[in-house]
Amino acid sequence: MPTAPVLSCCPRPDEPRYLPIRGHTVSDMEVRYKVVASLLAAVVGGGLLAGCGALESTVAEDGTVTAAGPPAPAGGCGGPVKTVQDVEAVISEPAGCPGAVNTYWAKELGDLWTTPRYVSYRDGEIPPIACSEGETDPAAFAGNALYCTLDDTIAYSVDFMTELHNLGGPSYPMFVVMHELAHRAATLSDREGVVSRAEENQADCLAGEQARAAANADRLDLGDALSGAQLFFSLGDTRDRGWFDNETATADGAHGTPRQRLQAFGFGYLRDSSTCYRLGESPTGSVLF
Repeated sequence: MPTAPVLSCCPRPDEPRYLPIRGHTVSDMEVRYKVVASLLAAVVGGGLLAGCGALESTVAEDGTVTAAGPPAPAGGCGGPVKTVQDVEAVISEPAGCPGAVNTYWAKELGDLWTTPRYVSYRDGEIPPIACSEGETDPAAFAGNALYCTLDDTIAYSVDFMTELHNLGGPSYPMFVVMHELAHRAATLSDREGVVSRAEENQADCLAGEQARAAANADRLDLGDALSGAQLFFSLGDTRDRGWFDNETATADGAHGTPRQRLQAFGFGYLRDSSTCYRLGESPTGSVLF
């Protein structure tokens, strides 16, 4: 079983995609939890849950009703996410296991989706991936996770994942991995966002939809969804608000603001992938329709 994975961002197609934590501390995350929970609860209360049912069903010629997508493997599938091992199951189980990310993406992309390759490394190390060739400073990869388009690999810092786990439990690293898998899916299907911030909002949104698929399979609950909203809000980019250098939506590595990242994840959880791809089409990186 592959090691447990993480999160990202989106520069040019030939660069690794990162998801750095910018300008936020542990206390920032703790203070913002109630704000995030109330915001997502407001979205849920707005009637957007319509259309967020379980997997579609199909009827065979003999009248048998089956869930859309590949059948579950004979070896069995995992249950609700309570531990790191449960997260590994959701991330690494083959297509057919209810709630597994490979099941979600196989249903979305069909034969385009293949089993992802994960590479773990420690802070202070340079990961053995194509996107690190020529890089001599390990700090470029410290405390991070990325999808490398050059060799179709998701790499992540074990220290970063451990920090996320300590902040928010096992679901935090899982949401980061879901974000990275969304970047991979966009590359495989040639549906990358038109600008960096739009690409990032799209990946946050698709992380939310993967989370909903896991929730529909009783592997996550609403509390996990609120944790995901809290995480993405806390990872929001504040550089366009005067805290750091002013950043445009087209700048390499530009992410959504805290509010945008929260909304994008919520849209994915409450709507569908077509909504997410619409976010990716915004030339300004907006999440407004």
